[in-house]
Amino acid sequence: MDPITHTLAGATMARAGLDRRTPLATATLMLAANAPDIDIATAFAGQNSALAWRRGWTHGPLAWLLLPFIVTGIMIAWDRWVRRRRTPNADPAPATALLLLATIGVLSHPMLDWLNTYGIRLLMPFSDQWFRGDSVFIIDPFLWTVLAVGLFAARNFRPDVAHVRRIVRTAGGATLAYVALMITLSALGERLAHSVAESRGLRGIQEVLYSPRPGNPLAADLVVKTGDAYHFGALRWLSTPRVTFDEAVVALGDWNSRAVERARAIPAARKYLVWSQFPYVRVEATGTDTTVFFGDARYRAGLAGGLQGMQVDLRSGTP
Repeated sequence: MDPITHTLAGATMARAGLDRRTPLATATLMLAANAPDIDIATAFAGQNSALAWRRGWTHGPLAWLLLPFIVTGIMIAWDRWVRRRRTPNADPAPATALLLLATIGVLSHPMLDWLNTYGIRLLMPFSDQWFRGDSVFIIDPFLWTVLAVGLFAARNFRPDVAHVRRIVRTAGGATLAYVALMITLSALGERLAHSVAESRGLRGIQEVLYSPRPGNPLAADLVVKTGDAYHFGALRWLSTPRVTFDEAVVALGDWNSRAVERARAIPAARKYLVWSQFPYVRVEATGTDTTVFFGDARYRAGLAGGLQGMQVDLRSGTP
């Protein structure tokens, strides 16, 4: 999910009652909830480096153990060198409580990231397998609204602590209910799309992707993968028929050709394919030029997202 959602989730957990445990609880939860996204720094490492590294090591088991200690160390340093210098009589924030909150915040991050079609490598570095919930678009204004309204409303009842807790917990509960609904719709949508695709004559269906549309939780784009191609459609829960397919078909391509092997050896292409979960390849030859295009059917032009693919010019050897 986006940083706003992670930050709001951390603040909501704090205001729901976890901020009673220690000073700096809210700051700890908000920082920890965003900590795994430290891998965004790989964006400066070269073309497609961010794709190859994102949602990997910093979102896996080793990070779940290490990042809470890093966040706790930062908060202890802030407590000592900033907060208690400003308020000399203040009690120090207990390290154990900060570590507990930092752990909760860090673990909330992969749980939220799992919800969308981008995916997450939950077992890195032990396995590079991608996991996807295919349930919530990566930027969901409904999550923003529910969480932000709960936090904003709570600020108006600051003197009544119990009432603040109830408001924020209600917002958190509504968020969990919304997420549960979206997970359910995704599971039902994939089954429905599979059934309709088969009724249209598609055989050898290997996977169905249910990709929620931005700003519309009751509509999704569909990608049906068969042994040799991707087929595209849409699902609208409030329409009849609910599932429709268009005529567009994208072939998986010949991954064993010499041109594709050469293109895959280029670092930027390798990094793109580490990230791609619905990959396809297209080769075009004109005279002495050969162009290889790698794409991902999740982000086909016209569908949600802007990660449609990359092109490799084999004559120059550069993408």
